[in-house]
Amino acid sequence: MSITEWFALASVCFLGAASPGPSLFVILRASVHGGRGLGIVTGIAHALAVGIYATGAVVVLSGVLAIAPAALVAVQVLGVAWLLKLAWGLWRAQAGAMDMSNTASIRDGFLIAFLNPKMLAFFLALFSPFVTEGGSLQRHLILVATPAVIDGVWYSFAAVVLSAASLRGALLARAVMLNRLMALVLGVIALMISYQLVRAG
Repeated sequence: MSITEWFALASVCFLGAASPGPSLFVILRASVHGGRGLGIVTGIAHALAVGIYATGAVVVLSGVLAIAPAALVAVQVLGVAWLLKLAWGLWRAQAGAMDMSNTASIRDGFLIAFLNPKMLAFFLALFSPFVTEGGSLQRHLILVATPAVIDGVWYSFAAVVLSAASLRGALLARAVMLNRLMALVLGVIALMISYQLVRAG
């Protein structure tokens, strides 16, 4: 893969990672309530799920695996359920009462990405110009590693910024309001996805 090809790939991956969405809210919650370490752990878990989707896209585009539409719908339904569960937990949470263990952070960071079926569609579209017949293992590894590393670095950086003492203190002082704002946003996203599912069905 040429440096020009890689730069184009990396630019799109960065824009995808940096765009605001449910993942950023999960990192924000972990960083504010659990501190820098848990925010970074959550970001790395998110990057792992991104890597799995990137690998799946390479495999699909290489012609080894066919996509089962029913499986994608099932993942969408699970994704909606998970978003609603997160929203409900955030709405009910009081300041300092969040479950911010390592296990919870890894689970939430991984699932918020893994239960997002749009991610597979994103990588299928993004990788389609880069996956060629008989492509080398090195080329495929670069395709998988690039979005995963960029995602992990971006969300780890976000965790460091959001957990800074001054900013974290201000956010914790408004924890309940912030939790409920995040809950409303996640709930609206879940409803929008549900509406799209009903229309598609």
